[in-house]
Amino acid sequence: MPDPLIELATDLAPADGSTPLGLGDAVLLRRSHPSAIEGTLYRPLLCLILQGAKSVGAGALCVHCPAGHAVLVSHDLPVLSRITEASPDIPYLALVLPIDLALLRGFYDRMPDFDDGPAPPGALMGHPADPDLRGALHRLLAMVRDGAALPLLGPILLEEVHARLLVSPQGAILRRFLKRDDPSNHLTRAIRSIRGAIDRPLSVGALAAQAGMSKSSFHAHFKAVTGLSPGRYQKDIRLLEARRLILETEAPMSAVAFDVGYESPAQFSRDYARKFGRPPREDRKGERDSRAPEPAGA
Repeated sequence: MPDPLIELATDLAPADGSTPLGLGDAVLLRRSHPSAIEGTLYRPLLCLILQGAKSVGAGALCVHCPAGHAVLVSHDLPVLSRITEASPDIPYLALVLPIDLALLRGFYDRMPDFDDGPAPPGALMGHPADPDLRGALHRLLAMVRDGAALPLLGPILLEEVHARLLVSPQGAILRRFLKRDDPSNHLTRAIRSIRGAIDRPLSVGALAAQAGMSKSSFHAHFKAVTGLSPGRYQKDIRLLEARRLILETEAPMSAVAFDVGYESPAQFSRDYARKFGRPPREDRKGERDSRAPEPAGA
């Protein structure tokens, strides 16, 4: 029996690419072929895999999500991701919905008690999608397709999706994050500081003080939540920003290296190639060659 959620997504995203849904930054993604490994900064989000499969990793954290599973991210994470299953007949389809942390915090005082036990602290997880959550997402897509009621009902359904997510089995990492005394909550400020000053030297002591922890405790909690050491996290954020500058601007490679905090362009080139598979100059040329229109008559 056809899955009505997949049918809706196929109608709304008939071609490969990213289709905005008119609900903030929520999109449907469609790809007809597996992808290469892609580096991306994930903000807090829910990604429901409708067809195909995807792998996502951040350092020691790694999940593989087939159809019917959802990826959940609770903190800003520099990830490497790859679509592993997709074909023209059965394309990869995914619904990506940014998580509104302020909206979740508004629910916290009304949330029922949960005995989550010693849940893994990582900010990235994959889990079979809860049926109630799928039902809310189905109603959301149906409303997007019908269109007329979107301005009125869109915010209400987004609230329902967030509430369903918060009380689902997968929502344990969000419930933990919302607790004011949980280390994952305190790390948010440190992550914001790193992202806001990627060109400056990293001071683990200052970040630990900002999070209200000792240096050793901060380092352990940071790696448990993000899958990365603070230094590796900063390096990955720097390289993602560098790639954006390389692909979207004409800035010289040395200027890009200095802008993201590297003192040595040679070291920058080595780190960049190690992460993205080719040096920055080749990456810029290869990306632009792939976007160039074919000659007439080709």
